[in-house]
Amino acid sequence: MKAKKLRLSSVPGAAFCMAGLLLLLGAGPTPERGPGILKISRRINEFTVDLLKHEAGKAGGPANVILSPQSIFHGVAMSYIASGGDTRKELAEVVRFPANNPQLLHDLADLRRQFNASAKGKRTDISVANSLWLDETYAEFRTNYVRDVQEAFGASLYRVKFLRKEQASKDINAWIFEKTHGKIQQSVSPGDFASRSSLGVIDEPALVSVNAVYFKADWGSRFDKASTRNGPFHIAASRTMETPMMHQRSLLLYSENDKVKFLEIPYIDRMYSMYVILPKEVGSVRTLAETLTTGMIADLKDTACVYEVDVLLPKFELKSHLGVKDSLSDMGVKSAFDKRTADFDKMIVKKIAAYRIYLSEIYQDSWVDVHEEGTEAAAATTAIHFSIGCGTVMRPLPAQFHADHPFLFMIVHNQSRSILFAGWISHPEELAPLARR
Repeated sequence: MKAKKLRLSSVPGAAFCMAGLLLLLGAGPTPERGPGILKISRRINEFTVDLLKHEAGKAGGPANVILSPQSIFHGVAMSYIASGGDTRKELAEVVRFPANNPQLLHDLADLRRQFNASAKGKRTDISVANSLWLDETYAEFRTNYVRDVQEAFGASLYRVKFLRKEQASKDINAWIFEKTHGKIQQSVSPGDFASRSSLGVIDEPALVSVNAVYFKADWGSRFDKASTRNGPFHIAASRTMETPMMHQRSLLLYSENDKVKFLEIPYIDRMYSMYVILPKEVGSVRTLAETLTTGMIADLKDTACVYEVDVLLPKFELKSHLGVKDSLSDMGVKSAFDKRTADFDKMIVKKIAAYRIYLSEIYQDSWVDVHEEGTEAAAATTAIHFSIGCGTVMRPLPAQFHADHPFLFMIVHNQSRSILFAGWISHPEELAPLARR
């Protein structure tokens, strides 16, 4: 039996900026006036930098990464607004949430509307979609919580039975596939909905919230396909690898400091841009990430001037799967994932069969394709909850921006300066198949 879409009056629910599972346990103010979009974007960007630093610092981590902390922020926010105690404190500190729920909901709704409005009638395709998958076998979700989430996140609500694990995972993955234009094919599996109940304790999946972000745009000035050539990419000072390098010479915003060069490559309509931060010396992306701050990014952007720039940039396609639960746990979120201490009490009506709800897992799947015409990118974040219970200045010569060694990149909404995607390239070996395109 396929999932049934719900109206608000049918079932209370919430939507996530990721695929996340809420587990159920049972046993016996008004928004402030002001530049809210800029404030919430600053918080999202701070979380982006924190997450990039954490991922870059992992021993044995991937050489190339694409993430959407924007998606994680939206997704976790849907649990945060129902949190209390240490759960709320830890989420606020790590993900950079404000204390005021109405302000958070108001600003995120405004930001999402601004993203979606930027694509209307233009040549940029951007969408931020949310859905909630709800099983009320044991849990009863509070109507006011569901209404807040639906209104702020525009979430679609679906009724499911996670006991039918294969069908539930199929339906959720189909929704993600559609919203990411087929770029994210699978985010959850039947095993994510396996029962954890034991004698006298109900520990079952109750809620899955999903956020999907999709972006596609042509460059404002395209790279010429005929100019793409295999060239050396310096993995380290003494090691290189051939990789397809795109080339253009254009008037672009460029700046630098003692350590790095900064380039902004606008997409068509100039609503979005790619920022590329390139160390002046060949080195580890981990070293670059350690020094990265939102202030540094803002300074590089604000001091950038229009120069004629000679650009070399690798052509690449990249996929990433991130276990967000592990990353957030390492960064300080503990209580939310602990069935003994999680406090999301404002989500559910407490009863013997469902007296607590906790976060079981959070996943994010991301994809990006950077080529001569432009960029296409997608991300889906899934949060799974279980419940438990009983029963313009010109230089005389062109500036050189040759991204032929490890670098960071970001896709940014220009009006809000909110980062949608971020990542790095430090080893082209996984990108080599693009040379055959």
